[in-house]
Amino acid sequence: MPLSRRPVACLACSGGLLALAAWPVHAAAEGTLVLKNEAYTEITTRGADGKAHKQRVPAAKVAPGSEVVYVIHYLNQGDRPAQKVVVSNPVPAEFSYEAGSETGKDARFEVSVDGGTTYGLLSRLKVAGAGGKSRPAQPADVTHLRWTLATPVEPGKQGSVSYRAVLK
Repeated sequence: MPLSRRPVACLACSGGLLALAAWPVHAAAEGTLVLKNEAYTEITTRGADGKAHKQRVPAAKVAPGSEVVYVIHYLNQGDRPAQKVVVSNPVPAEFSYEAGSETGKDARFEVSVDGGTTYGLLSRLKVAGAGGKSRPAQPADVTHLRWTLATPVEPGKQGSVSYRAVLK
């Protein structure tokens, strides 16, 4: 089962602003997948009709409290279907995952709160709390995200998954 690695967003912080660069993302599948990763912020513009419209623009620098939309595109460049596709992505340490923001058509979504060792629904995961007692995991505890596609990705076909995170 080949493993494909491409950059998504890694961060270097200076002067209260964060410059987005490269962060590893993984896709495991039987077949050949190519990944393209993008990070966006959303701005509000007014159309000629005076109505507000949200528009995504590439995220170059973000300030604390800003939301970033991470999009991971996949394309099967092989000559056979990519079976059992799993896309995994770490949440940058400087960011907090926004629960419920994930997208991915026909994909099972899970999170990890232990560095990517185990995955499950956030509502079912626990972390060590004060005094060593376990407590329910919160969105801020999420370290990794994982999408398992329900159907093979046919040759030449593409899709994407995404999530939102806020700079701490």
